[in-house]
Amino acid sequence: MQLLLNLDDRTHELTDIHQRLKRHFGLQGPYRALDPVSQLVMALIGGKTRGEVSLSAFEGLVARFGHWEAVRDAPVAEIYEVIRGVTFAELKAPRLKASLLAVTRAHGALTLSPLEDMAVCDALAWLERLPGVGRKVAAATLNFSTLRKAALVIDSHHLRVLRRLGYVGPRTGIAQAYDLVMPLLPESWTARDFDQHHQLMKVLGQEICRNGVPICERCPLRSVCATAQRDGRRRHDAGQRRQA
Repeated sequence: MQLLLNLDDRTHELTDIHQRLKRHFGLQGPYRALDPVSQLVMALIGGKTRGEVSLSAFEGLVARFGHWEAVRDAPVAEIYEVIRGVTFAELKAPRLKASLLAVTRAHGALTLSPLEDMAVCDALAWLERLPGVGRKVAAATLNFSTLRKAALVIDSHHLRVLRRLGYVGPRTGIAQAYDLVMPLLPESWTARDFDQHHQLMKVLGQEICRNGVPICERCPLRSVCATAQRDGRRRHDAGQRRQA
C-alpha cells in the first residue's frame, strides 16, 4: 500500500511540475508531425546535434534523394556527404541505411504503419532492434510522428533535469529513466501531453537547468528541486560556519 501512495504522490508532483513549466515557458509548438519513417530518419540523424543543423541535414536528404527508398539504396558515402554537418555523421550514415533496410526486410516495404496497432511497449521494443535505435529515437518515432503514441521522449536536457529533481539517479540512462518515470505520469495524458511535457523539460534544461552550473534563482521548480534545496542548505551551513 505504501508503494502505491508514493506513486500517487510522485504523479501529483510531476503534474505540478508540468503546470509550473507551462506557466513559466508557455505552451511549446505546435510542431508538424512527420510520417513515421521521416520521423525515424530525423531522430536517427539528430542526436547530440543542434536542431537547425539536423533539420538542414534532413532537408538535404529530401532534396538530394527525393524519397527514403533512394536513401536506403544509396551508398553510405553519399548519405554521409549530405549529413556530414551533424555530430557523429560517420556513424549515423551507415546506421541510417541499415535501419531503412531492416524496416524494408521486416515489412516488405519501407513503412512503419504496422506499428499503429502495437502497444507502446511492443512498438518501442521493435524499433530498438533496428541498428542505432535506442529509447530516445524509438520514443520520438512513436510520439512525434503521425503515429502519436503515448511515449515519453527523454533527451540529455530532460534527463539532466530528472536527475537534479531527484526522480532518477545520477548514473541513470535514458532507457532506465523512461522505465522509472513513465508509470508516474498521469494515465489521462494524451500523446500530445507527453510531447508537451518533454518540450517543457527540454527548454528548462537548455535555458535554466543547464549543463555545468544551473541558474537556480530563475527556475520555476526551485522549491521542489532536490538539488536546489541541497545546495541551498550547503550555502546556509557555509554561511553559519563563517559567522561562528
